[in-house]
Amino acid sequence: MNLRNLHLFNPENDLALAIGCRQYTPPPHAAALHRAGALLPAWWAEDGDMVIAPDGYDDDTLWLKSRWGIECAITPARSSELPAMSPQPWGWSEDARRQFIMAGMAENMIPSSDAISGMRQLSHRRTSIIILKELGEDLPLPQDVSDPDRVLSLESQSPGRYIKSPWSCSGRGVFCAEGIPSDTLRSKAEGIIRRQGCVIVEQGFDKTVDFASLFYSDGNNVSFRGLSLFYAEQRGVYTGNIVAPQDYIHDRLSETYSPSGDAFSARLSSCTSHLGHILTRLIAPHYRGWLGIDMMIYRDRQSGSLRIHPCIELNLRRTMGVAAMHIASRLGVSSPKLLTWQHTPPEGSTLLAQTESTPILPPRDNFVLTLTPLKHT
Repeated sequence: MNLRNLHLFNPENDLALAIGCRQYTPPPHAAALHRAGALLPAWWAEDGDMVIAPDGYDDDTLWLKSRWGIECAITPARSSELPAMSPQPWGWSEDARRQFIMAGMAENMIPSSDAISGMRQLSHRRTSIIILKELGEDLPLPQDVSDPDRVLSLESQSPGRYIKSPWSCSGRGVFCAEGIPSDTLRSKAEGIIRRQGCVIVEQGFDKTVDFASLFYSDGNNVSFRGLSLFYAEQRGVYTGNIVAPQDYIHDRLSETYSPSGDAFSARLSSCTSHLGHILTRLIAPHYRGWLGIDMMIYRDRQSGSLRIHPCIELNLRRTMGVAAMHIASRLGVSSPKLLTWQHTPPEGSTLLAQTESTPILPPRDNFVLTLTPLKHT
């Protein structure tokens, strides 16, 4: 029997993984993003699916239907009972498990705590080291470091290292060590190690373009499903995604990589094929759902040639790149758009209604998901 899906937008999930407990209270900006994007799964929900939403979102569903023609059936975040459904969170953690139970889903329909513990370990940034080793690329491997003095030593050997928290999202929890005084760097590293057990220390690259390969695990196999082209600040903080046909994204990356599109296609095909085999062994037995591998095109500092880095990190969850791909398909987008969270959206650009039930928040904690024409194509 094919069950209908119950969707949950929980963008705070990586922060919940870092804490590792069931009772998690997200910081204000993460809680505000959760509220603002509560109905985002409506953009990929199928007939008969439902979306978990806080109280007061009925008008938002009417707005979605009138503005975009999207039907959205919602269920309260607190409910006593639901029909048998398949849970579909943004990402899995003990906190996500709690939210499904609070919404009325039977516990036997939800992954066990042991299963979620396994997914948490796979979500650790050290998994990217395992993947890179199996890829056999001629690249410096990130290092899993639990001694703050080792962080200082690595930075002194090769300045410009990136220091990453084991669990974080959207580029937060990542900083470049270059120019940071030793005492400050040691203190920052010590804090992360104390909270999360280690830091991942990674060599910096001369980045040209950020992109990601999107995969789906059905529990038996992991298959490549598409590309995501996104923007991030120099320090790695995510700023937005391109919403466009897959051919456009491929061509943009190809033009950046080489005047000859065949070179990029061949290299990308090799990477995604190899990754598919690795992820099937590593991920498929333990996880069902979307995942993304962040990549980049960078310039080799010795040869000056452009290269593809095949695995910056694994995102074991749905991503904004996956959302962008669904939105492009749903709208039949032909010209590229920019998908981004903003505080003051341009008129007519909003993808999700601003609910009247959302409390008044300071500007930095008031998010609206927008879709605007891409200025530079």
